[in-house]
Amino acid sequence: MKHSVLLARDLRWLAAGSLWRHRFPPEARSWLEEPGSLTARLACAFGAVRVTVLQEERGRLLASERRRMGLGSGEWIWVREVLLRAGDRPLVAARTVAPCSTLRGAGAAFARLGNRPLGELLFTHPGVVRGGMEWSRVESGHWRPAEIPPPRWGRRILYWIGAGPLLVNEFFLPGVMEG
Repeated sequence: MKHSVLLARDLRWLAAGSLWRHRFPPEARSWLEEPGSLTARLACAFGAVRVTVLQEERGRLLASERRRMGLGSGEWIWVREVLLRAGDRPLVAARTVAPCSTLRGAGAAFARLGNRPLGELLFTHPGVVRGGMEWSRVESGHWRPAEIPPPRWGRRILYWIGAGPLLVNEFFLPGVMEG
């Protein structure tokens, strides 16, 4: 099992309600709080969005992901890390994790996305329930790939497909929140 392609180490995540106590740029708020498809919003702001899959296979959960999804250490985990771009401009890097059991039955389509955006399925698939959102400030020591500019902010949302959790971590690359 591989480690994250995107994250060198775990982040400290804050519940949505606690964000007001931290330095939080107002121009970023609407992006971080976006209730709909982030891919659709990116397309409206920057033009056609394409997905580049960086990793899609069994992998390891970060400790905060394990706690957030309430999983034990013995679960087989599916990891999908992608980069969303408009032309050559990188916009968002995303890390989606789910127990393999979530991707059976009603969730099987999520394991066959290929280069399609996850949002296409999340917002149209019957039985998907959106849970709570958390935010994190991303420091340079958290970010792994030198070829992708490090983000300043990330958000994550826990979804449920039937009884199975699916956690989506999204990292906003420089220039997105000003667009």
